[in-house]
Amino acid sequence: MSAALSDEQLAFLPLGELAARISDGEVTSVRVTELMLSRIAAHNPQLNCYITVCTEAALAQARAMDALRAEGIRLGPLHGVPIAIKDNMETAGVRTTGGSPLYADHVPERDSTVVERLRRAGAVILGKLNMYELAFGGVHPDFGETRNPWNLERSCGASSSGSGSAVAAGLAYAALGSDTGGSIRLPAAACGIVGLKATYGVVSRAGVLPAGYSLDHVGPMTRTVTDAAILMQVLAGPDPRDPAGSERPASDYLSGIELGIDGLRIGVPRRQANERIGQEMLAAFHASLNLLRRAGARLVEIELPDHLASRSLMWAIAASELAEGHSDSLRERPNDYSPRVRGLITQGAFLPATEYIHAQRVRQTIARSYAEIMQSVDLIAMPVVPFPAWRVGDEDVTYDNVTENLMSGMTRYCPPFNITGQPAIALPAGFDSVGLPLSFQIAGRLHEDALVLRAARAFERLAGPHPNPVLPPVAA
Repeated sequence: MSAALSDEQLAFLPLGELAARISDGEVTSVRVTELMLSRIAAHNPQLNCYITVCTEAALAQARAMDALRAEGIRLGPLHGVPIAIKDNMETAGVRTTGGSPLYADHVPERDSTVVERLRRAGAVILGKLNMYELAFGGVHPDFGETRNPWNLERSCGASSSGSGSAVAAGLAYAALGSDTGGSIRLPAAACGIVGLKATYGVVSRAGVLPAGYSLDHVGPMTRTVTDAAILMQVLAGPDPRDPAGSERPASDYLSGIELGIDGLRIGVPRRQANERIGQEMLAAFHASLNLLRRAGARLVEIELPDHLASRSLMWAIAASELAEGHSDSLRERPNDYSPRVRGLITQGAFLPATEYIHAQRVRQTIARSYAEIMQSVDLIAMPVVPFPAWRVGDEDVTYDNVTENLMSGMTRYCPPFNITGQPAIALPAGFDSVGLPLSFQIAGRLHEDALVLRAARAFERLAGPHPNPVLPPVAA
């Protein structure tokens, strides 16, 4: 029998360890679900990471999981573990807003495939997490800004903001996010957690409100790499409900995760002339590369296509695809969209079909370039974002005496892997001088998500445990 844990220790247990303790009878699902719900009640008013909290349903699920365990039945690796869902993933009987008034009263009849798979594995669904409007715009005032648990004046990144905040703050043991141009990796970086954008189509998007259909990815957001692998074991695999999904059988993401990276070649991009990055973020990136080298990897300098091309393509393709799904509702209910999202949809609606086709052709060229590069290296390491979490409400960011547009900086490093569909994982990489998390990402070849996780775990072993934020005291 393991030593008894305090509530604080229990709240931040790795998902895999918690599942083992529930399985062994050391702790009940009801206890940890009640703990999560009490923490949500205490801290969500400050953090605003949950849109909907499923209190009664979660407790009922937890009681059911405990009853099954008492009968010797374990549904799967998440049996009894409380998890939260980004609010663009449909949940039967629970509203799914997409962070938009357009869907404020949308109550699906069926779960999205990813939620179905979580339930089949025994997960307890805590609730639905805040997000940027339609996973592509800014914060809609009806839902408000999610706050960063490391500093309440700072953002959580976009667009899976609630997922990043809830996992970092110990208000869920893991969460699901979606990523169209960085929306898993950016919040993971801002909040100091792990965020995996899986290979395109490996995790089903059925029942996920689309942003840019050909760019959308779904993946886990967790506090450890192994926890991300556990979730991938549950989430990945073919789904006839997702016509663009991969038909490949799911990989085994756990069996080789501790094998290390001795002898693997990791590509490190040369700095580009138009590239800006904060000195503290750059220092953290170089320190992370040194840890990968210590783990046995061979660092290889590579030349990547210009990041700006991928960013421009991402905006053009996503705006067109967003418009395809929203042009009619924009005409009928324009006030349900923020000015920013109205502008994006209008821009996409007026983009000629010839330009969309051209963008997709250029995309193929970029994807081929990356595929050629991946013949000479096994993985790529690069930053996630040039600066740490920015101040809430800022549209421009100043770092190292340089000021640039927030959206321009945010989308510098992430879109290439949405364009190519390659797996990419954001990892905590220390803190800056004012205590904000720093991060970098590792990307791999298509369908080599298991190798990406293996490399991430090798880095994590050397980097050591990442601390948890100390949340502000709750007023009595």
